[in-house]
Amino acid sequence: MGTSTSSSGPGSSVPFDPPWLEPLQTELGGGGTGVGGGETEGGEEPNSSESQNDFEPHQPDTLIAPPRRFAPARRELGGFARTGDGRAFRRAVGHYSRTGMGGARRAAGRMRAATVAAGGLVSFLQAARAGTDGAVRDWIQALTATAPSVREVIDAIVREVVGAGGTVDEDSIRDSMSQAFSELLELQPDINPLNMSDDNIWSLVEEYLAVEACNRLQIDIGQLFESARLSPIEVVRRTDDIREYMKAEISAQLESLRLDQPSPNPNEFEGIMQKALTNTFLVFEGELQ
Repeated sequence: MGTSTSSSGPGSSVPFDPPWLEPLQTELGGGGTGVGGGETEGGEEPNSSESQNDFEPHQPDTLIAPPRRFAPARRELGGFARTGDGRAFRRAVGHYSRTGMGGARRAAGRMRAATVAAGGLVSFLQAARAGTDGAVRDWIQALTATAPSVREVIDAIVREVVGAGGTVDEDSIRDSMSQAFSELLELQPDINPLNMSDDNIWSLVEEYLAVEACNRLQIDIGQLFESARLSPIEVVRRTDDIREYMKAEISAQLESLRLDQPSPNPNEFEGIMQKALTNTFLVFEGELQ
């Protein structure tokens, strides 16, 4: 589903959240030029009261997860791998959320590093477009002096936002971000990654979250496609189907939330993404009724 790291999923008797999650969230939330010192597009410090949203930040969960927590999700995902039955996939995600992760909010919270990174990406792209952040402006000037291709610009942005850490989560986030840019570039070949419209940024986030959610499923549930003995063509088809299923629901949730906050700042954007993921997992849990 996009990651190159082999995984059989988390072992038994481990916390719902791995110990590296909180440090990773902190690192991704403040490590790059893209944050721009917390400035808005107009170059002013954001008002702390205006920057707040009703999203309650995820705290690391030390509760021990039950044994064989992903077994129902693996069973349904295996059925989807063999048959392509969309309902089997939806039930797999529902079991992953409810039984494997202990509920939609916890499942979304487990992806907090991904949404923190996406918030950093949004901040960087907004700062690049506005040209009001000196550090970002200098970074762009140094990059463009080498006359890079669009692909090289994208790779540089991803490196700047995510960094070069080697955890499974960071590898997945980089992969998802790069793939989301590639999908957007395929649809809009003339797009300038350093001057993206709000609509393009929203589309990029939708694709990124869909790819990252698929990666998260593969990392946690394990690589069932290999054990299902699918041909390479079938693997690609199933992977594309999964991404489209996830993207359709995540996009619907983001579109609804965007009506209330059409121009969120990066902090608000992060809360919106977390809420969209929570709502998405709740929809899939509804398939278990």
